[in-house]
Amino acid sequence: MTWLGEQLGRIADDMPERDLGARAIEIHQRRRRNFMALAAAAVVVLTVLAATVGVRALPAEPRAAARPSSPPEQSTIKVGVVPSVESAPVFVALAKNYFEEEGLTVKTWIITGAAAAVPLVQSGALDLTQTDYATVFSANKAGKELKIVSSLYQAAPGSFAVVVNAKSKIRTATDLKRKKVAITNLAGLGPLALAAVLKRAGLTLRDVVLVEKPYPEMLNAMDSGQADAALLAEPFVTVGRETKHTRIVEDAMTREFANLYTAGMTATDEWIRRNPHTLAAFQRALSKAQRLIASDPQQVRDVLPTYTKIPREVAAGVAPGSYPAKLDLTELQRVADLARAYKLLRSPADLGSAVVKGG
Repeated sequence: MTWLGEQLGRIADDMPERDLGARAIEIHQRRRRNFMALAAAAVVVLTVLAATVGVRALPAEPRAAARPSSPPEQSTIKVGVVPSVESAPVFVALAKNYFEEEGLTVKTWIITGAAAAVPLVQSGALDLTQTDYATVFSANKAGKELKIVSSLYQAAPGSFAVVVNAKSKIRTATDLKRKKVAITNLAGLGPLALAAVLKRAGLTLRDVVLVEKPYPEMLNAMDSGQADAALLAEPFVTVGRETKHTRIVEDAMTREFANLYTAGMTATDEWIRRNPHTLAAFQRALSKAQRLIASDPQQVRDVLPTYTKIPREVAAGVAPGSYPAKLDLTELQRVADLARAYKLLRSPADLGSAVVKGG
């Protein structure tokens, strides 16, 4: 039986015989019109859905997150690093091939300190460099046009300490008056942290003689009498303690300096403008290493001997700070305020011009 026949059969039970044919034809025509309208609406809906879903699901158009990043403008970059716990993420990223995965070959260049790296990055001898934030603020005041592009390190208790030779008669910071104190550079975080230690002892930087020495040379400098004390960073604080070469006079990362953000990565405005994809690739690899360290701090102890040349058994005793993958403007402002309070900056720092857009 046809569909029309079935409809006629059902209608016949309720309709008079004389109206049966006309009534059935009328119902059939109405149902046919409804069906055609419904079919047309379905076509419209399916067309819209196809257009919407097709954008996301067609094989020729993968999701944006899955698209490969633009290749870096420079495949090889030179990066300045201080041989301390601060630069560990760079070396973890190298060890794990994170830079290579981003299409980058990173060549590290050991620097004595942040201030010494500024002319190197300005001249193009370095593409990016580790610096401390106080150095960047001071450099920009002098018209250097540097940008902080990545966070690197946040200090923990013991990360930086004023130490003396184990046989020294110096017992407190007050005893440092007219003594030679080794710091990595005469500008930046070193003088800032030392100024705070001296102030608590009633002294200023003018009451001591500052001697520039790289961290790896400070222990020998105190042994030979070239320096009476030193502001050391980890892992050399631990090296001095474990080998019984030094005695800690005062922890520099306490009070207003507790948990200070001490280091980041910096580049010039010009380099950033010319190499946005290179910078983005570097940032991704570095933050990946920082997240790995956050989940497994042993990564720092494992990599330290590879670039500081300290024994693995000594590295095992190092208590590193933390490695925030995001720049914190509140913490950077804190550094700027400390630099101003201790007269390393004569006017407020402009954080807006010191931090890369999107950093």
